Order: sequence, then structure tokens, then C-alpha cells
Amino acid sequence: MDRRHPPTPTTGSVETELAYDEAFLDSGEPRAHWIGALQAYRNFPAGEFAQRVKRANRRLSEDGATFDLLAPTEHARGPLGFDLMPLVVSATEWDDVMRALDQRARLLDLVLRDLYGPQRLLEEGLLPSEIVFRNPAFVRPFHKLRPFEEQRLALYAAELARGPSGDWLVMADRTDAPAGLGFALENRLVSLQCLPRMLHNVGIQRLAAFFAALKETITKHIADHAPEEGRVVLLSTGPSADYYFEDAFLARYLGYPLVEGNDLTVRGESLYLKTLDGLAPIDAVFCRGNEAGLDPLELGGAEGHGVPGLLGAVRAGAVRMVNTPGSSLLESPVFMAFLPSLSRELLGEELAIPSIATWWCGDSEGLRYTLDHLDRLVLKPAFQASGGEEIVVAELDKRQCADLVDRIKADPGAYVAQETVCRSAAPIVSENNESLDQGHVAIRAFLCADAGEGERAYLGMPGGLVRVAPTTAPMELSITAGDESKDLWVLSEGQPKPFSLLEPAGQPTPLRRSAAIFPSRVADNLFWLGLTTRRCELLARLLRATCKRLVSETEGDPTEILLLSKCLATQGQIDQRYAADPNGNAAPRFDAELVRSACDLTEPRGLAWAASEARRLASLVRGWISPDAWRRLHGATSDYLAGVSHEKPMDVGELMASLDEFLGELSAGIGQIQEGMTRGPAWRFLDIGRRIESARGVAALTRVALETRAPDQLSVLRVLLELIDCQMTYRNRYAERIQQHAVLDLVLIDETNPKSLAHEMRLAQQHVAELPQRDHQKAPVATNHQGTLVALEGLSVETLCEPSARQVVSLLKEADRELSGLVDALTTDYLIHSGPPRQIG
Repeated sequence: MDRRHPPTPTTGSVETELAYDEAFLDSGEPRAHWIGALQAYRNFPAGEFAQRVKRANRRLSEDGATFDLLAPTEHARGPLGFDLMPLVVSATEWDDVMRALDQRARLLDLVLRDLYGPQRLLEEGLLPSEIVFRNPAFVRPFHKLRPFEEQRLALYAAELARGPSGDWLVMADRTDAPAGLGFALENRLVSLQCLPRMLHNVGIQRLAAFFAALKETITKHIADHAPEEGRVVLLSTGPSADYYFEDAFLARYLGYPLVEGNDLTVRGESLYLKTLDGLAPIDAVFCRGNEAGLDPLELGGAEGHGVPGLLGAVRAGAVRMVNTPGSSLLESPVFMAFLPSLSRELLGEELAIPSIATWWCGDSEGLRYTLDHLDRLVLKPAFQASGGEEIVVAELDKRQCADLVDRIKADPGAYVAQETVCRSAAPIVSENNESLDQGHVAIRAFLCADAGEGERAYLGMPGGLVRVAPTTAPMELSITAGDESKDLWVLSEGQPKPFSLLEPAGQPTPLRRSAAIFPSRVADNLFWLGLTTRRCELLARLLRATCKRLVSETEGDPTEILLLSKCLATQGQIDQRYAADPNGNAAPRFDAELVRSACDLTEPRGLAWAASEARRLASLVRGWISPDAWRRLHGATSDYLAGVSHEKPMDVGELMASLDEFLGELSAGIGQIQEGMTRGPAWRFLDIGRRIESARGVAALTRVALETRAPDQLSVLRVLLELIDCQMTYRNRYAERIQQHAVLDLVLIDETNPKSLAHEMRLAQQHVAELPQRDHQKAPVATNHQGTLVALEGLSVETLCEPSARQVVSLLKEADRELSGLVDALTTDYLIHSGPPRQIG
């Protein structure tokens, strides 16, 4: 299709309605508010726009903008494809939509207050009691959780579609923890990066003001019971959730700590965050998880965001939640059938924007209409949030249709019927096709309660999340559905006003230093990230050194193969039975086992598992490391895992090339962390993990080398220097004179060598001493390995020269025990917050 002409209108799936064209009139001329965007698009040289689409999708992938961030590589869905051609809406039209949704949000808030308060709507028969008390989303512990006069709905989202007439319809209401805010913001940031001039020339409204209003709303929620600067956290279900990327993204953008249920605890009637500095009081929670899992003490379940006793704290007014628990009730589509009458009763107004036509089968008239027009409707469970099960009756055969009728008649109250909508069409541009094509769109629009004294109770975001599908067939009302997404550009009347969440340029910001007020879980994850990345380096070096011997032109030195195979077995990378025999003869199929073990994601001590764990941990602490460092770590681990999980098995040479690339990218990511991370408790925990694992690795490799009695002991020492990455330093000092006492001095005792055991242990000791102290107590085991360090430094040359080196081996075993004890002590003192034991009963 010619990129300079409008696409052909698409016939709807219902009857023969033509979809409303967002961009073009029936005459083929562009609509007035689309002229600027279409002209800017046509000004791009041929092929340029498609290249920018590819760049945008690559950026989303690098940012990890996906619905299953931590899924295994082979099962990951990846990000929702992004189409750079925006959906453009005029300022006037979008203001009308937001005004109508403001009315709808006010109505829903009043209904929620009543149903979880006096329940006048039920007493007066304005709502059937069945749709409340039969509804699993009506949770009795939420009844009278907060006073009736208190606003319940602080954040609201509506699923919008435009019918063939051009009129807007609400397809579903999102009142629990509306997803999509972060994805909409990410789409806008990617658009800014890929189309900066086009976006500036068209003149669109900015999104930052909406997020500032959301922060003010949350602050207002705590103003009457908290200090001037109350502490707010964003509560996530955790990394296994579909929307974890969005949780982490919003937490960084809004400046709130990202927490999970285990990060919080209730003491008395107050909520606290577990930090390195002890328990810090929390005043408000921006909840992103299903409210049914908030409090396992009252609600049961074991959700990742559940906090025992949380509802008691909310009930006491010690902490506020956004949204107030109970808000999910109105996501049930059955309420849409009653909203017109409720609007007249509670607001004295007609609904300004109608819902998609909805009939509840529990009502006799609704049942009659449904059965008479069944083939033109979509059936849904009445008490399940829209976006789950949907039955498009037109797609059923006669027998299936008859079975459906029987099910409806057997339990009519369990179903609602809704009309199908031929959704509007909008221009799209794919990566592989420069010309304008056409897709059909659904929009998720967002509003937050106005914390000021404006004319509206709710402020709308001048944008939204647009999902695109190739046909007008019913689209699942979930943001994970749809082939692609778009940015929504709401035009600005006049010059767009600049806005930022940052402080004004002329206003001094209070000075701060790195503090310990962050979740202990973050410290835990940073510690294990440091430890795991160091283990990745150790295993990759071991594997690469072995591969190099196996692919060399000359037959590998038996002594070197013997040592490397024993090191691999000691580290758990290969099974002990594959270690070479005392003569250096490798086991049969050793090379095949080497490759298999390097690719085995199920081996908990192997490289593939360690790389997967490093990727997971890097994603969990993304807000604490630089974006470039995260991309390097995420890219290095993802690329390696993608390579080893490929259906075609690797050979030794391919594995060595993969290890070379992996080590290079991993080292670059670690280097950026070490160079760019502020030297506070977060960095210290990460570096402690690296130092402990490095020290244990040096100790383990040296022990294996000393315990390996080979005819050519010089080869053993030469390989040890290579594995610890000290061969250049040794060569500069001693040329090619390989001697045991000099090697052991360099790798164990010399604190000027940053790879030595003494240097790593000393640095770990210094980090521990600098950690936050509580109750004036001494840092845990700050001097726990002082004795080992003194003993190492006291080793004589004669002792280091002993062939058996029994005293050195004994010290290495003691060092390993002390380092393991340090891990346990750190966990006990900083990462676990247990209260005093209490008797039950």
C-alpha cells in the first residue's frame, strides 16, 4: 500500500458495519487533528520510519519491557510489539472523554463507599443483593474497613473503544490495581527517543503532570495522620508477576521503594519496612497486587504481596492504601448493566459516556433479550473481571450453542451478555513494511483523584495505552492481549507546557547522602547478585580454559586436563566421575559432558543456572544499578542462555566462543557497576558478595592445585595463575620462573594483588565494618577472619615451599569456614527482622 495514501476501511466482524477510521474521512482526506502527524511521517525518507520502528522495539527489549520479565528464555513472551505510528486525538475530544470518565469515576467511588458501608443501594432495591453477596470479589473483611466519607477510588482506568458511529464506549472498568500506566509511560519515552522532532513539531501534551498529580493524591491520603513527608512504598506481587517490569518502572519514576510482602511487617497496629537500619514506619502503600491476597491472616492465601495484619493497620488508620481494599468489586461486568440507573440516583445525571450494552441474565428481561439475540452477543461470567473467559456466540456451532443455552437457563445469574463492537481503525507501520497499513485499536485511559480544589474530582492522563489487533474481532480486555501497542498523542492547544517531576531549577534541593533506608530484601538481592556474577566469572574461566586445551592443535597437557577437570568437579560444574584419572587421562566423552554441563539449566551449581540467577537478580535490583550496567548484565546473561538453550547442540569450539563473549559483556557490566554505584550500603552488600565468592573461589582452586600431585607440578601452578587471572603479574615479577612459594605468595598473601585471598578477605572485612550499626552494636563478625589473615601473613617461605603444603591447605579450609560463617552472620544481623518470640493462646 502506498505510504502516502489512506488505508482501505475494514469491514467489521458483526453484520457489515464499517469501522470508524481514526485518521481519514470517508473522502480519503486526513482528519484535521491528524494532518500534522501524517505530514511528519511522509517527510521521512523511504525506509527510515520502518528502521525507527525496529529501533523502538529493540529499545523495549533492552529495557526489559515485557510481561514475564523472569520467564525462562525459551518460554518468554517478550515485549508487546510497538508501532511508532501514534494514535492521535484532539485536545477538545480527549477533554470531553476525560470529563465523562471523571463522572464515571465519581459514580463508582460512591457505589463502593455504599456497598462497603451502609448498603443503602441494597436496602432500597437499586441493586439486587445477588450481584453483591454472590460475588467472590465482595470481601466481608473489607466492610467498614474505612469510614464512609473517605474516598476509596484514588486511581481508575477505563477500557475504551470507538464504535462505527465514532462514539466512545467503556468496555470495562479497572478499579483494583489498574495495569498499563508504566507501559504507557515507557511507550512515550521510546517515542521521544525515536521520533523527537516529529513529536515536537506535532505538539502534544506531556504525561509528567499526571504522575505528579498521582503523587499528590497519595500524599493527600496520608496528610491527616503522617508527618509532612510520610513514607510511601509501592507494593508488588514480586518478580513472578506479569507486570513486575511495570512495578519496578513506576517505583523508579515515582521515587517510591519497591517492596514485596516479606519486606513489610505489622507491629501493634502499625506497618513497618524492614531496612538495614531496622524497622522504618510506613504511612501509605501504593498497591499493585490483587487485593484478595493482601493479608493472609484475615484473607488466607500466600500471595507475594501479602502482609499478615495489614488490614488491621488499615482499619486502625495507621496506614492508607491506594486503592482502598474492596475496589476490585466493581470490575465485575454485571455492574455495567446498572450504572445508568445508579448515575441518575446518586448523581442526578445521565451517564456522559455509555458502557458497552450489557444485560444481566439474572434479570428476567435481560435473560429474555439474551436468548432472543444470542448469536449477536458475547457471554461472560457475571462476577469475573472482564478480560478472562469470553464466549463469542457467533463462533459456536449448533451443539455448542445449545449447550450454552442450557448452562444459562440452569444458572442465569452467573452470566452477562454484551454486544460486540466493531472497533475503530488506525494507521500502523510495521518493521517490514514502510507503507501505511491498518489495525484496530482499544485504549486504556487512566485517571487519578484530584488532590487540589479543581472543578473535577478526577484528573485524566493526556495519553494512554493503545493496543492494536489486525481485525475487529473481540479483543481480550487485558493489556497482554493484542498484537502491538501504540502511544496515544493528545494534541496540545498552543505550546505544550514543560513539566518534570524534578525540583524547579532555582529551588535548592535538600542535600542527602547514601543511607540505609532501603528494604533488606534489596540488600539481600544485591549481595547475591555480587556473589552470583563472581561465580559466573569463575565457572566461565574454568570452562574456557578447559575448552582451549581440548581444541588446541597439540594434544592437551595431561597435567593441565587433570587439574581443570578436578576444579570443575569440585565447583559442581561436572560430575565427579568425569574428572580425569591420576595420569591425566580424560574420561570417555569428556568433551561432550563439558558442553552438556555448560548448557544445563537444571544444574544448580553450573554456569547456565548461575547465569539465569544473575539475570533474575539483576532485574530485581534494577533500580539500584545504572541503566547501562543493567543492560550489559541482562544482555550478557540473556545472550548466553539463548545460545545454550538452542535446539542445535554446541561443540567445544562454539562453547569457547560463547564463553569469550559472555565474559566480555559480563565484565563490562560489573565494571560499570563498580565505577558508577554510590559507595553506600547498597554497593557494599553487592561488593561483599563478590569478595566472599572470589575469596572462596581462590581458596578452593588453590586447595585443588596443592592436593593434585602430578609429575609436572609446574603445569599445575601455571594453570592456577591462569584461573585466578594473575599470570601477567607473576610474569612481570618473576619472568618464567614458576615456583610454588612465589605463586602461593601472589595468589594468597600479597594484598597488593586485587585477586589474592588476603586482599578479598580484608576488603570484605572493611565493608562489614562500614555497614550501619544498630543499638551501638559492633558489626557482625567484623574481626571473624582476622585470625586467618594473620596466619596467612605469618607463613614462612619454607612453609610455602613444602611439597605437601599441609599448613597452607589447613588455612584454606579454615578460611572457607569463616567466609561461610560471615554469610550466615550477615543474614542474621541485617536481612532477617524477627520480633521477640510470643506465646499463642
